[in-house]
Amino acid sequence: MYKRLTALVIGTLFFSIAGVVSAQRLVSLQPVRAIELALQNNEAVRKAEKVLDRAKANLRLSKAVYLPQVGLTSEYQRQKDGDIDERDYLTRAQMSVLLTQFGEIPAGLDAAQEEVRKAEIEYERVKKGSVHAVRNLWHNIILTQEEITQRRAIEVELQEKLKGTQLKHEKKRIGFLSRLNTELELSEQQLALNELQRRLDVDTAELIRLTGLDPLAQVVLSQSLPDDDLTLDAAVELALVNSLDLLDLRGDIVRQERLAAETIWNRFPEVSAEARYKDLHVLLEQHQQGRTWDAKALYDPVIWDQERDTSSMFETNPRTQEGWAVRFNLNIPLYDGKKTENLRSVELAELERLQLEYTEKTKLIRVAVRRDYRAVANAKERMEIEEKRLEIREQQLRTIERVLDEVTFDIPGYQGLTFTDAFQAQAQFTEAQRVFYQARRNYAAAKEQLRETMEWIE
Repeated sequence: MYKRLTALVIGTLFFSIAGVVSAQRLVSLQPVRAIELALQNNEAVRKAEKVLDRAKANLRLSKAVYLPQVGLTSEYQRQKDGDIDERDYLTRAQMSVLLTQFGEIPAGLDAAQEEVRKAEIEYERVKKGSVHAVRNLWHNIILTQEEITQRRAIEVELQEKLKGTQLKHEKKRIGFLSRLNTELELSEQQLALNELQRRLDVDTAELIRLTGLDPLAQVVLSQSLPDDDLTLDAAVELALVNSLDLLDLRGDIVRQERLAAETIWNRFPEVSAEARYKDLHVLLEQHQQGRTWDAKALYDPVIWDQERDTSSMFETNPRTQEGWAVRFNLNIPLYDGKKTENLRSVELAELERLQLEYTEKTKLIRVAVRRDYRAVANAKERMEIEEKRLEIREQQLRTIERVLDEVTFDIPGYQGLTFTDAFQAQAQFTEAQRVFYQARRNYAAAKEQLRETMEWIE
């Protein structure tokens, strides 16, 4: 009976709801559309996106030094000596551009790049979490709607049965306890229906929140999620490809390999140089922190000049630069107390630790996928068993009811029955219903847990 009812759920659901909510806006959702809306409107996804935007802005800020720099510098000085009032004006334009950079990546730039990389991974993690949340809700709502439809069909049957029982009781053909047993069975179904309706209301509200739909809209799900058809090996490989933890570790390893290689710059001589021709300078400078050298061009012509008295105490620099000049400084480290060697050992040890962590994480993912894959098989078998148990309990209950209602019935194994047996059979049937419907939910949850372990959102 339950299989037949399940096949009719999707077809009857839309029409049963549409008539009730004609005054509200009806929204029919498909899984793909629901996921798209969640990725567009979910606040958690949008916040992660803004964090990524901020990290990218910080990276552009760190890279601003690589773009041309233009400025204007003005000076004004005034002095009075007796009756002589001297004023002095000087304005220079400053234009510089970084020609090249070598050595270590500057710490600020490295931190900004890492911030962007981590933010991108977290953004993807939040998106995947939102997709899985939508899929879990989709399973819950579909199963709840199916259970409501099936229990309503049973409720209709029980209402018809109760009418017949009441009629038989009035004619003194059956006892009062038989009527009460039917009323109890009907009440159990109505209670379950009320609980399911409240659960459906909460899950639908959560789905509306995730997708950003109008809270007053009435949502109808158009279809169930299809089953995944994956072998165990394919599931493992998919998990290894999709794993954000492994992606993060690969980025850490690449960065650590660079840090280990950059320790060699500690043996590079400390170099600074300048070449000037008139107002054009070419500079080679080392950063105060780290081992990074910048080669940049600087042009700072005078655009407004009023000569001051050469005997003035304020005269410190020539007003114009003529000819050319060259400066070069070289400091060669001969022995640094094994600082570079020890620093390289530190970076290599961290690199090996990351590589071991990557290997360990890979193994853990393989085991996790295998565990969840087997859990899906277990949940499916349990659901099939509970479905068979439910059919048996229902047949037992109906047979006992017929034997008690019609004394002419003589079924082997059912002699000497009392209403206590009927009450027990009713309780067993109600429990079998609950267990079966929960087994279906457990099966859907197990399938989605496998998807989450694989980080698969396709």
